[in-house]
Amino acid sequence: MRYGTLDNGFTYYIKKTQDPKKEVYMKLAVKAGSFFETRSQEGYAHLLEHVALFNKNPTDFHARVKYQGMIPRAQTGQVVTKYQIVIPDANNEKIALGLNALKSWAAEIKFDQSQVAVQRGAVLGELRTKNPYQQWLNKKYGEILLQNVEFPIYSKESIVKNIKHFNMGPLKKFYKDWYRPDRQAAIIVGDINLDSIQILIEKNFSDLNNPKNQKDDEDIIKRFAIELKGNNQYVTFKDSIDPGRRLTMFIKEKNHDYNKISKRDFYHMFLQKMVNYIAEKRSQKFQKQYDPPFANYINRHTTSNGFKEQVVVSAMEVNLDDHPTAIDKQIYAALTGYKSLFSGITDQEVQEARKILKSEFRMAYQNNVNLAEAYLENFIQGSAVPSTKTQTELYDLLSTIKVNEVQEFADKKASLLENKDFIFINIPKNSLPGTKKMIDLFEEVANTPIAFNPPILNMELSDSILKFSGGSHTKVDASTNLIGVTRVKLTNGIDVWLKPSKPRSEVFKNQIEILGFKPLVTGHNNKNIRSKILAHSYASYSGTGGFNKFQVAHYLEAHHLKLHFGTDENDFVIEGTFKEKNLEDFFKLFFLKIEEPDKDTAAFTSWKEKEKALLAIRGGSDFFRGKIKKIWYPDAPSVDKEILDTISRELLLSEYKKHFSDFKNYTFIISGDFTTDLLLKKVQKYFAALPVSKKEDDLPPVSKAFSLRKRNDTIRLERLNQAFAEVYYPVKIKTPVDSKSQVILDIINSGFNEQINKRLRIGSYSPRASGYWLDKKKGIYTFFINFDSELGNEQRMLDYAEEEVMKFQKTGVNQDWLDATINLKLNEYQRNINSFGYFNFWPDYLKNTIKNKENPEDWILQYPSLLKNFISLEEVNEAIQNYLSTAYQQTFLILPKETVY
Repeated sequence: MRYGTLDNGFTYYIKKTQDPKKEVYMKLAVKAGSFFETRSQEGYAHLLEHVALFNKNPTDFHARVKYQGMIPRAQTGQVVTKYQIVIPDANNEKIALGLNALKSWAAEIKFDQSQVAVQRGAVLGELRTKNPYQQWLNKKYGEILLQNVEFPIYSKESIVKNIKHFNMGPLKKFYKDWYRPDRQAAIIVGDINLDSIQILIEKNFSDLNNPKNQKDDEDIIKRFAIELKGNNQYVTFKDSIDPGRRLTMFIKEKNHDYNKISKRDFYHMFLQKMVNYIAEKRSQKFQKQYDPPFANYINRHTTSNGFKEQVVVSAMEVNLDDHPTAIDKQIYAALTGYKSLFSGITDQEVQEARKILKSEFRMAYQNNVNLAEAYLENFIQGSAVPSTKTQTELYDLLSTIKVNEVQEFADKKASLLENKDFIFINIPKNSLPGTKKMIDLFEEVANTPIAFNPPILNMELSDSILKFSGGSHTKVDASTNLIGVTRVKLTNGIDVWLKPSKPRSEVFKNQIEILGFKPLVTGHNNKNIRSKILAHSYASYSGTGGFNKFQVAHYLEAHHLKLHFGTDENDFVIEGTFKEKNLEDFFKLFFLKIEEPDKDTAAFTSWKEKEKALLAIRGGSDFFRGKIKKIWYPDAPSVDKEILDTISRELLLSEYKKHFSDFKNYTFIISGDFTTDLLLKKVQKYFAALPVSKKEDDLPPVSKAFSLRKRNDTIRLERLNQAFAEVYYPVKIKTPVDSKSQVILDIINSGFNEQINKRLRIGSYSPRASGYWLDKKKGIYTFFINFDSELGNEQRMLDYAEEEVMKFQKTGVNQDWLDATINLKLNEYQRNINSFGYFNFWPDYLKNTIKNKENPEDWILQYPSLLKNFISLEEVNEAIQNYLSTAYQQTFLILPKETVY
């Protein structure tokens, strides 16, 4: 690693690595964050990061970087602001461009009033939340936890006020005071030439100047230093949204992963991580019962973010009754359960934790992302970046840690008498245990020997579950096409499709994914199909064959399997993931699931509660999409509270047995890292053994006829403090849809998204635009715009959206943009079809082509050729005018039912 400081104080870290080849990771670190703001600047560190990242200087680096396939990001912390670029396929031109972007962010920010206004809107959007209740609850928790550590509490309200009533002067002053070369560092890690990078850094950053009167950060850093004083807190408050009586216990401890300098620091970090790993692992086992003494134990609660990484906060929840005696018993049970997480740690647990930590530690200084972050921590706070020799010594130190050392550290965390905060929610005053009562409980727990006795989760499955004859006669016909997709039609009528591809890393080596699907059918009434949907989902949640759901979850984890039964808009879906060596383990569980439902009453009751809770979950950017689909397709089956309230256990189990007794019309797609012929020999017997009836199909698939018409709808939701909008532009496209039309639509989506994003960021955190097929067989496609907005500003945002649609229709895209986009899409295409990782292109692609009765070869073979040779600017712009039509525009506004908090 090459490290140096220029005459002006600008620091650089340069490290050559070659794994992966041609990847370069660049960071600009600025020693300034939200802690450096004055009252008049609150929120401006974050705003400045946005202004810098989208800096509109004459060369428009953000756009150029993106079109080169480079990925720019930025993040504002409490004491640092980070800018970064990932170059996946580096060359000299891209590296030079990346360093120019770092310089642009460091010292060439243009404070254009209109551009700052756009980023103000984006920051305000980022500060809004889709779940104001959860935000309120976490804020409440955070304020309580900070009370006894003398740490400044920042108000989001004052930040919002500052951004709304913006003053350019304090923003420029923050930039002048803190964005200076002696507080900045360039960090370049990857497949590079050290000498040439050093020359480029000296050329780009040597001419930066520091201001004459430099501000000092010593008082700021002291002000935000945290000292845990040991006292517990006992607090109560009322929650009017969630009326449940409960106790939330928070455990605060020094974060030994923060600012590690000496070997002793690393030693304490190892101990803390081992204890926390063991405790979390034990808590997962402990909570695998229907009525655990505590719930939702987590080693790192969200409130940890408020402590500048100096403190790590664990948490757990305890449900309470309303009678004082019952409350005392429940608290005692929870505290003994908590203590058991740290009692009697075994050598096997230490070995398992050590193995995980060794892997983490090895990776901490190997890949480009982690190395760059380690150098950044060294620059910001002096944290050590161990040499190769020291890494070996620390690795050896980790190997020598003994059980008694881990136990000693665990005993400190288990103590209930210091740095614990007990927050009682909705508990009547006369039912609250007083401080003395709590201390008595602590002492009783401390004086009682407690062993860790988790529920028994072992689950062994017999080979006899797999009842089939097997043999070559199970296969009727197999054919492999030009793109390596093999189709097999089995004697029972089940279709199996196989497509191997390469894993992107060792993590995915020998991993196999299965996607099974069959159409939803209407049945004789809507309730009938809804009960089938529920029965299908019950298979995912419940146990099977005398084993409860917790044992099944343990079996899945122990054998590295995933098995999920669900539905999408049109199909029953079965999804599975496993390593090839665990193939038989997967199919044993699969067959047991479909043959023997969980009949336990506790399982049924728990499943109902879970399903109802899911209906209320507020997450993702499209949590309201189901409401829109209900407006579009009012007769389509959907799960609601009514069906959950009325369905009986007997009916559910009856539907379960009927549903899984017939796999007629199922198609299975197998993808991942395998050799087709070898895998097919192993799996065909399992699919051939699935029960398939010979009765004629007498029920049609669920029909969803989209109505091409204009509409304007408002959807009212509870617990919402902002507006959302979705605007759709459906259009009828000539069928059958050819590959060239699909390629052009794909290109239009990219341009449409950029056009909308640039304009709507003035009042939205994450506006986006795209398009998809509503009904490909009938040629119904829709473009759409999605954005969030401050309440009262939604109409203005809709007006902006309308203006941008008209502008995009009129001006289209230019040749430079089209050329850059085609290159990006070609790179993305090659990556998707040739390898898989967390994202696997093939299952959904094959499913869509099968359902639309298309040849999967066509698009795969034609896409790159069409992109390279047969897409003209005139065709794209003509398609924008023809396809992006407002004739059937449909606007949906999502607004709150009432004001919340």
